[in-house]
Amino acid sequence: MTFLSELKAILSTERKKHDLYDDNPNFITRPNRIHYMLRKLAASNVHVSVVLNDQSEYTSRISDVLKEGFLLDPFNDKDGHNKVTTNSIIQVNAKQQAVHFKFNTVILKPNAPFDTGYIAALPEKIYYPQKRAFFRIPLDAIGKYSVNAAIQFSENEVSGYLYDVSYGGACIAVQSSSYVKKGDILSPSSIRLKHGLTAYVDLTVCSVKRNPREGFTRLGCEFLNLDTESKRHIHKFIAECERERAKNQINPVLKNT
Repeated sequence: MTFLSELKAILSTERKKHDLYDDNPNFITRPNRIHYMLRKLAASNVHVSVVLNDQSEYTSRISDVLKEGFLLDPFNDKDGHNKVTTNSIIQVNAKQQAVHFKFNTVILKPNAPFDTGYIAALPEKIYYPQKRAFFRIPLDAIGKYSVNAAIQFSENEVSGYLYDVSYGGACIAVQSSSYVKKGDILSPSSIRLKHGLTAYVDLTVCSVKRNPREGFTRLGCEFLNLDTESKRHIHKFIAECERERAKNQINPVLKNT
């Protein structure tokens, strides 16, 4: 199987999951992403605000993430502790590295002793308006969206395909054997878009995710030195991808009616 066909097969599966779980880019709804965000909060040991049904507010921390829930530390006030019962609805507000998010959940097990904390259910979604909204590329045409670049101050060249894109950057899938590291500048770079248009940009590599099982490496890149024409091409491309995605979500419903 070629690099492109392997990439299409893997992205086909991911696109289906994306369509099911990420209709609104302001929410995190994939279970694995929810687990990740909660583990991130637990690891950073930051305080969270817990709002009860009566709008009273208390301070706590997420101390552990379980398979079906997570553990909240005891509230900072015994009055709040005494209000907590099984199936109590709570709202959790948090801020981690200057990013705000919130979610609703229920208490599964309010432990009786004040110093033992509470077990809460995993939320179905997390409101996260600062989440980057990448727009997936239609997989049947992914071969059209090629990327060619050179690593600045070297003789190494990189080629691959657009994995996803936002107004501020793009993720590129390249061969696993490509030698690229975080902090590299890809310049010059060209991204082939729809209708034969090409965006000429410089890219800063912000993340490198290698997965031998996938057969390719993902480069998370930020746009640099984006001229007016290329910026217009990219914005038009994203707008068209949004419309196509919305259309693809509506069509299956119409077919079943």
